[in-house]
Amino acid sequence: MEELLKKLQLQLLILYLQLQVLLLKRKLTIPNLPKPCYIVVHHEGGKLDFKGVNEYHKQKWGFRSSLGFYIGYQYFIEFSGKIYQGRADNERGAHTVEASRPYYWNDNSIGICLQGNTEETIPTNGQLKSLEDLLNKKMIEYQIPRTSIFGHRNISATLCPGKHLYSWLLLFKSKKNKDT
Repeated sequence: MEELLKKLQLQLLILYLQLQVLLLKRKLTIPNLPKPCYIVVHHEGGKLDFKGVNEYHKQKWGFRSSLGFYIGYQYFIEFSGKIYQGRADNERGAHTVEASRPYYWNDNSIGICLQGNTEETIPTNGQLKSLEDLLNKKMIEYQIPRTSIFGHRNISATLCPGKHLYSWLLLFKSKKNKDT
């Protein structure tokens, strides 16, 4: 019964958001995509926290998520290791574009971004612990294999997620786990 109520609440939220998009011409994204198949890891490239990146994305694109944020990533991990969720897992992101398939990755992946420029500095222990826990959780939740976790640079011509985070990601992907 509780699960049925949750599904009904989600359907009502989707309907409410669709009405806002159609009738009020609001720039919103709606959680209506199939379950994610991939995870794409990013670094923020500077020192902006969740609030700063959210404001930057608001000014740049202006698309509000169903959770009320403008950030293009589903998750953002600050230096302290605190995780913020900016978009529903099944909501179009704004984090990865491949020229031949512009919406593919944003429609089929969870974008996770770490605060900082990990091309120049090593992510904090708190960030790496939070990232590892979040990756493991989402891999189990959506049956995403380690081979379907990518650094942004694997898809687009960029240094993102930075050499230090990327080398950690390669080590994470090489670990064997019976669940993935």
